[in-house]
Amino acid sequence: MSSRVSRLTSVGVLLGLAIAWQIASVLITAESVPGEPMVPGWQMLFTQTFMMLSDYWLGGFGVAGIAQGGDRTYAGAILAVLSNSWDTSLRLVAGLLLGAFVGVVAGLAVSWSAWSRRLVALPGQVLRTFPLLALIPLFELWFGLTFLGMMLFVAYGVAVIFFTGTVNAVRNVSPIYVQYARTLGASRLRVYRTVILPAMFPELRSSILLGVGVAWTAVVGAEFLGAQTGLGQIIVYSKYFGYVDRMFLVGLILLAYAALTFAAVERISRPLTIWMPGEFADQPAVTEVAVVEPQRATPAIGRTAVLE
Repeated sequence: MSSRVSRLTSVGVLLGLAIAWQIASVLITAESVPGEPMVPGWQMLFTQTFMMLSDYWLGGFGVAGIAQGGDRTYAGAILAVLSNSWDTSLRLVAGLLLGAFVGVVAGLAVSWSAWSRRLVALPGQVLRTFPLLALIPLFELWFGLTFLGMMLFVAYGVAVIFFTGTVNAVRNVSPIYVQYARTLGASRLRVYRTVILPAMFPELRSSILLGVGVAWTAVVGAEFLGAQTGLGQIIVYSKYFGYVDRMFLVGLILLAYAALTFAAVERISRPLTIWMPGEFADQPAVTEVAVVEPQRATPAIGRTAVLE
């Protein structure tokens, strides 16, 4: 199937889902509260519902907030979405970078030496088994509803993904690459820097994409507990009052952000794999996501080669 036909098929599926939702909004007349349909139609979401998001604008830039006596306007709604998106994005990016760094370093430590493997492998395996969302109350009690607590929660969720992906990626690096480098006199650190890191990246890319998805899930979950700003906070307040349309619209915004992030990471990472054989380098990242799953990578920890 050509790429054009594939894209057209994907667009057709999305249009079909949108049409099905619109039909459901007509057929299902139930309301969460009076005047708030359980299945809002598109004509409501992008007009009335979007304007109501101005309730979450605190004021500024010449646009008064609702709390300051201002009216609901599209300008206020746009500013509310942008300001809350900014707060959510800051927590996500900080947690994603920290978690990626910790996860990759811990994963590389598994193959660095026998001692580092004993120190890191078992704790890493234990930590990755904890249900992520079940840990939200613990992070809230430990760090409070602060930027630090939300960032660390995102970092934890991302780190376990990168840890497992790195262990599996290093294990699948061809031993002949390492042997050639060691034969030419490369030190262990240089082998990691010039051989293992570049060679493992094509397979690690799937963990990067998976980690991005987990980061969005984690940051919204962290904001559910009472953050004063952020897209997750809008969903929580909407739930209290039965505003299904607002929850759905914010969910669509989050979906768009996640899709854009996914596409950006894929586009940026693809040139870094051009040295691989064309058959592997040209594979779409969506296919690679299905190759490495954290839950099935457990045996790799015990079989990872140690570079003595």
